[in-house]
Amino acid sequence: MSTYLKIAIYFILFGELVINVLSFNPMFTYTIRFKKMYSKPNITIHHYSIDQYKDAQFINGKISINSKELINNVIGVFYRCDSDGINCEYFQTWKITDICPKLKDPNQLWSRWYNSFDPPIRCPINKVNYELKNTTIDIGPMLLLYPQATDYQWKVLQNVYADDIFVGSYTVEASFFGYRKKIKSIFKP
Repeated sequence: MSTYLKIAIYFILFGELVINVLSFNPMFTYTIRFKKMYSKPNITIHHYSIDQYKDAQFINGKISINSKELINNVIGVFYRCDSDGINCEYFQTWKITDICPKLKDPNQLWSRWYNSFDPPIRCPINKVNYELKNTTIDIGPMLLLYPQATDYQWKVLQNVYADDIFVGSYTVEASFFGYRKKIKSIFKP
């Protein structure tokens, strides 16, 4: 095997290591940065604000579900976008049927988001008006599922259904922000 071929193989393998291992920087603390939120028929976002407290961002506002149908299914469509949020591509779809037991589970990716609604979203989902109070998502489970998530901006479209009847949808656009957390020294000079 020639020396040039060995060097090329080394750089290819080392490059893959850098891309797959070092793309998620364990020295960083990651937080979510919300861009915007919008909705389609039968779900109305009356107003919302993106508020920041220390290093975390939260959405506060009001949202209404304008339907007499009882929501029991959600289809979440994830789009990942470049760092500017412009060129987006389909990433994956999550179809969640019989959502009622999943809303009660505290360990889901969406648990922190929906537990921030007032009144809490519980089944049957038939309330009309909800207030979003310090709403955010827990990014820990997301980074465990997909460590490269921090490399993209995201659009998450949630279509809600009553069995097979489309009720409405809303979209949240967000990105991840990494920063170094200042560590307090245990040694006193």
